[in-house]
Amino acid sequence: MNLNTKIKNVILLFATVGCITACNDAQHASEKKVTQAYAYITNQGDNTVSIINTQNNQVVSTLKVGISPVGVAVSDKTGRAYISNIDSKSISIINTRSNQIIRTLNINGSPVGVALSNDGNTLYAADWFDNRVFAIETFAPHITRELKVGNAPAGMIVSPDNKWLYIANRDSDDIAVIDTKTLSIKRRIAVGKHPFGLALSRNGVLLVSVNVKEDTVSLINTNSWQQQKIKVGYHPYCAAITQDNKTLYVTNTQDDNVTVIDLVSKKTVATIDVGSTPEGISIDDANHRAYVANWGSNNVSVIDTKTNKLIFTINTGDKSRAFGVFTLNVE
Repeated sequence: MNLNTKIKNVILLFATVGCITACNDAQHASEKKVTQAYAYITNQGDNTVSIINTQNNQVVSTLKVGISPVGVAVSDKTGRAYISNIDSKSISIINTRSNQIIRTLNINGSPVGVALSNDGNTLYAADWFDNRVFAIETFAPHITRELKVGNAPAGMIVSPDNKWLYIANRDSDDIAVIDTKTLSIKRRIAVGKHPFGLALSRNGVLLVSVNVKEDTVSLINTNSWQQQKIKVGYHPYCAAITQDNKTLYVTNTQDDNVTVIDLVSKKTVATIDVGSTPEGISIDDANHRAYVANWGSNNVSVIDTKTNKLIFTINTGDKSRAFGVFTLNVE
């Protein structure tokens, strides 16, 4: 073996070792980056929140909150979950690292739907009875702005760039598009009868309105504002979109099932039986699960989003509702 060949072999050996070392380091880094995932379920009938560990689908804690908790909003950036308590006119704040209540904010109204800006700095709360939305700073001193919107505002969601807040006005049959900087209405979008839950794709292009008394969902392009309606089950309530923007899940309260829609073909691809009177739905994309809060059966149904099969049922509290985005992954 000549000198040049020996040198080449040594270089190849070091390159191979380097590759193996780098691959092992990457694997170990990946193994260290373990996420803890939770679902926060409001139980309106017994004034509690059930906290589910979505890695083992066990209830790990049950917290007493305000009277008649309904809405949920969570933030991975700030490590907080916000719970709207409609009858005590308050918002309970949960530290998602310790899963303990750390503060209660009193609200001059009756909050139902809640939503967070994607930077976690602003909490929006819909005042169901006085037709307002509050914009509340999540840091002290919690400065609050408010805006009159449509009748009976319910579901809300914020665009990925934090510029727009979408509000479903149930009794006005429309969606209000709010400029978050000026807190002013920039557009109203007529949808079906009694819009309640909203969902938004991760890229912000597709907005979904769940039209309760029309048994439809409106698929709205936020660039053109054109929309298409798709029939779902009886008395739909809430919706969630997978992280890849390809699949929509809709709860149907009077059919006790979930409609699964392929957003590419705009066709229903599955109908999944769940518990009684399913309302809130949220997706844990990291674990490929959809969680459905069942008001009538006091439990949560867990759907495998790869197979669209029901795989678990978790007992929670009385009248489980979980209206909003309630699943959270914590590193």
